[in-house]
Amino acid sequence: MKTTPFGSVSKCGRPARVCRAIFAFTLGLFLAGGWATRVIAQSDDFNDGNDAGWRRSSVPAGIFTFPTNQNGGHSYRLQGNPGTGGGDTNARAFSFLTNRIYTNFFAAVDVVAWNTNQDADMVVGLIARGSSNEMIYPGAAFDPSIPMGLTFNARLHSNRSYVGPTNSGPLGSRDQMSIWGMVNAGGTLMLGNPVAVSQCGFRWVPGHSYRMTFSCTNSFGDFAQFYTCSIYDGNDLTQPLLTMTGDDSYGGNSLYIPPYGYIGVFGYHLSNGDYDPTVDVTFDNFYASAVAPTSVAFPAIPNGLTAAPQVVGRSPVSFKNFHPVASGITFRATTLTTTNAINTSAIKLFLNGVDVSQSLIQSGPATNVNVSYFGLASNVVYEARIELKDVLGRSTTNAFAFDTFSDTYFSSAAVKTIECEDYDFGGGSFMDSPVASGYKPDLSDQYNLFPVGYAEAIGVAGVDFFDRDVNSHSPENQYRSWDGVGTQQGNQGLFVYADSAMGVIYSQSYDTQRKRFSNVNSSLQDYIVERCEGGEWLNYTRIFKGTNSYNAYLRSAAGLAQPVRLDTIGPGNVTNILGRFNVASSFYLNNYTYTPLLLTNGSRALIQLDGTNTLRLTLDSIQSEGFRSGLSMNYIVLIPAVPQVMSSSQVNGSYTPEANVLVDAGARRITVPQGGSTRFYRVVWNRQVSITGISLNGGNAVLSY
Repeated sequence: MKTTPFGSVSKCGRPARVCRAIFAFTLGLFLAGGWATRVIAQSDDFNDGNDAGWRRSSVPAGIFTFPTNQNGGHSYRLQGNPGTGGGDTNARAFSFLTNRIYTNFFAAVDVVAWNTNQDADMVVGLIARGSSNEMIYPGAAFDPSIPMGLTFNARLHSNRSYVGPTNSGPLGSRDQMSIWGMVNAGGTLMLGNPVAVSQCGFRWVPGHSYRMTFSCTNSFGDFAQFYTCSIYDGNDLTQPLLTMTGDDSYGGNSLYIPPYGYIGVFGYHLSNGDYDPTVDVTFDNFYASAVAPTSVAFPAIPNGLTAAPQVVGRSPVSFKNFHPVASGITFRATTLTTTNAINTSAIKLFLNGVDVSQSLIQSGPATNVNVSYFGLASNVVYEARIELKDVLGRSTTNAFAFDTFSDTYFSSAAVKTIECEDYDFGGGSFMDSPVASGYKPDLSDQYNLFPVGYAEAIGVAGVDFFDRDVNSHSPENQYRSWDGVGTQQGNQGLFVYADSAMGVIYSQSYDTQRKRFSNVNSSLQDYIVERCEGGEWLNYTRIFKGTNSYNAYLRSAAGLAQPVRLDTIGPGNVTNILGRFNVASSFYLNNYTYTPLLLTNGSRALIQLDGTNTLRLTLDSIQSEGFRSGLSMNYIVLIPAVPQVMSSSQVNGSYTPEANVLVDAGARRITVPQGGSTRFYRVVWNRQVSITGISLNGGNAVLSY
């Protein structure tokens, strides 16, 4: 087992008896038919409004339609209702492209819409090697309603809380991606046999599109068979949100995997008595081949719409921490063809909602444009968006997050960092500037344990922390093993199937290793607080200088968007709210971002404390299965406060925070987009400040102070 930046990799043994049996069968088929030697890609963007060449399931009856998409073409919508008779009534909708059979395969498809009703526990995705599986049913005809095959599926709404058909409970944060076998058991479809790997801890965001890829491209006849699956954000094809690779040796389930078959798409409702027993999922831009595409370098993938404009080779990568300012932003705008061109005048770059396209530098041919931007500021959290158009008018968006903090800046006296796992102990005791402490990942060595550091300090429940779990849980107690708070070194996958001898093992991944840890030992990684649940809280007592004013950020990863509140604790345990971290979904618990502390009006909270103060971090969501374990918290960082911009349509009107703004504190410059009418601006800071100049640049107002 090894870990990739996006998920887990499992390489396990396979029983020799199984290998020999399947190899003899597939080799004979290969020699007789010869089709496996031909490498021809298939694709269908459904823009012709039909599924000619596809074979649909019919029992229970499905509905197959072609809704219009954003580019004026069509998508492929699969709907299904439960059956009314027989023993297998689960709703389903399968469709297979049947003009080519595959053993080795690479398949990809966009999922652009799905039933977001949490009462619908369904799986959607790709199915490969769809067939009757002559190894089990010799001579049987292929039935797309009860296929044998291998699926890469996303199970949506698998962990949720609801109170019935009113759909009033919160959506779950633990959608699940798996490689499952699909078995025709004497006319009854069985979906859910674990074949390779499975991972959960994320949430598909309604309104987003996701591109799923699924492959088995090891040499024909090699065993064990290795499978790889990935999920990409439709607005960022430069790297996957989550990737897993594993083999099919778990529990001997490889016996049920057909050695060849068709590739298709599907939706299937799991049998669990949901109030909404239907299936509804919309696909687009299907692709299948015997080998993975090579038009872009891994881990990027080509856009599913042939010759569409897309971003490749981008720096920084998504979720990049500590990106050097001098490196700027660089990327290529390309159509991956020599014929269709990029509309170079329409290339746009937005940073925190501000259009900075006027500062882009372009070079190269219109089919493959090199683009760069070198106007980044230090110590800023950026939400970036690149917009492209081709000469046909088709548009795509590439969205990503990164920051320009630095490890050196975090180590300076100007910044105060509070590790989330370093909460109070012993009923209010604390260390103001604790050293990094903990263990090597394999527990072979230990560093600065309590009383030198916080590792193994024992907190008092109800005083230093409140956790729904009364007892600690291994392996989620790696840092403070006596407390109910979940503390562990890095993130562990919620579960990953390995082979039957090893049982279930866990993936491991880490946030950026900072110098305060590596300076102690190169193996010492950040610890996090996880297994978070609504209503839980942690106290942090520290000493503050009254002359310092801070803005605060929470470093976290969220499978489901949720609020986290920051308070000060006054006499009598009274809480005084400082603001909220409205943590957005980063899709998966490995993708860490910074969330600013905001007031209710949307402006940044200003923290000014003097002397010894206790801060409380509270999970400000309700207690429910929907939010449980949907957040990993690394640290709170307090940085010197920067000015804020307020604006109004009238000089004596009501001033509200500017949502889209770029602040370069070093250059004492603030950039905001021009409105469609006259706007009046105010700059708010921790000290008196004046606007010394206003200029217009590329549709933006630039304020100097």
